[in-house]
Amino acid sequence: MFESEQYRGSDPALRSKNASMSGALILIGGPGSGKSSVLDALSTMLEIDQVRFGAIETEQLARGWPWLNAAQWIPQLEAVIELQRRAGRQTFLVAATPETEQELRAVVDAVGIEQVVIVCLSAPADLAAGRVADREPDSWPGKLPLVEHARKLAREIQSLAGIDLVLSTVDQQAAEVATEVKRLLAVKGILRAG
Repeated sequence: MFESEQYRGSDPALRSKNASMSGALILIGGPGSGKSSVLDALSTMLEIDQVRFGAIETEQLARGWPWLNAAQWIPQLEAVIELQRRAGRQTFLVAATPETEQELRAVVDAVGIEQVVIVCLSAPADLAAGRVADREPDSWPGKLPLVEHARKLAREIQSLAGIDLVLSTVDQQAAEVATEVKRLLAVKGILRAG
């Protein structure tokens, strides 16, 4: 496991306009852990650096009524990745909420890239549940079940096997967490100066 302090500080090589990526980031965590915000912040950083990548939030593949389970949205993820490959993209940032090690392995397999870094975002159960409660409208019938599910997953997801780094989002801005993720991608050789 990596300590987040190892990735702090300024690194001009990571700001190169000729930076490139080769591999995939799978950003996991329960509802309310900060996946969407960190994915957005990291995507902005890579755009500024003119790094070619595709970003996918798997929750968008499952969204609707009834909510699709992993066996239904994972094949969609594989299809989206393939379509993006045909469009010339070879590197991907994927945000997902796998609930079991089998689901996490299925996400990795769907991405289909040999070099993958898995980062889990974490927040205490009450904080994650509170974030979900704050962002979801009271009129939505799924709000209370999702709040409780967020509480449960906050305790479980970070213990899945195969995670390279667990990062807390407590008292952290999305850009701060994204910077740590970006540094890990550089350490792992996925993000490099061209």
